[in-house]
Amino acid sequence: MRTVKIITDSASDLPPRFYKDYDISMLPMGVTFDDKTYLDVVELDKKTFFSMMKENTDSMPKTSMPPVAIMDAEFRKNLDAYEHQIFVSISSKGSGTYNFANIVKNQIEESIGKKSNITVIDSLSYSIGYGIAVVDMARAAYGGAGFDEVMRVYNETRGKIHVSLIVDDLMHLQRGGRINPAVAVVGGMLGIKPLLTIADGIIDSCGKERGKSRAMDKIIDEMIGRIGNSDEKRIWLIHADAAEDVLLLKDAICERITPTELIICDMGACVGVHTGRGLLGLVYTA
Repeated sequence: MRTVKIITDSASDLPPRFYKDYDISMLPMGVTFDDKTYLDVVELDKKTFFSMMKENTDSMPKTSMPPVAIMDAEFRKNLDAYEHQIFVSISSKGSGTYNFANIVKNQIEESIGKKSNITVIDSLSYSIGYGIAVVDMARAAYGGAGFDEVMRVYNETRGKIHVSLIVDDLMHLQRGGRINPAVAVVGGMLGIKPLLTIADGIIDSCGKERGKSRAMDKIIDEMIGRIGNSDEKRIWLIHADAAEDVLLLKDAICERITPTELIICDMGACVGVHTGRGLLGLVYTA
């Protein structure tokens, strides 16, 4: 019997097959358009989310933490079924989910009158930036690894992950307060593509290029510089309603190196709400 249960939130953007293959539980975030809130992934798929963003340009959608009832039910379900359950959340610097999960954990422990088997981890990352580590720890847990080994696998993978993002929609960054409005207008006119990364729990700027093609070349160059001659070339590509562009990025990568793993997945609402449609992400371990 497995001793460790892995749980994450929908902000990790894992492809559905990983939840099934390694019995990962997913807690859906909330996504609000106007006055209506949907459960991310469960009630609002990624394609529909970006379609609604395209149609509702006057209003900014918002995301919220997983509902308390869903989180509480998941934690309680695993109290006696496993020796340990580990919940890995979106960065605490971009969401209250981590702190909220600890509150739910404490309430459960008060109600049962003892310490629980719940461990809550702050990924300090976003999307596949922590999703890859969740998959690795879940694979270890599914294979029968104990708590210490599962945590070792998580920390080892997490320390190797690098994230490069190309943002297509400058106006969403402007509305989110990340860049000056004048820069957004001029940048859009000149075809400037901001380059972002994830550092210390926040999404931060790390440069810019004129045109998406040059931006792709830039992040591929950086990746190859880090990977070097490593035999392990694990690459995940993520996109926000940019299926054609992500295939171009894939082809550009495969012209230069042969990945041992290359997975394409869709960006969801939790990061997509801040970046808009067209985002491309290159995530790898090195």
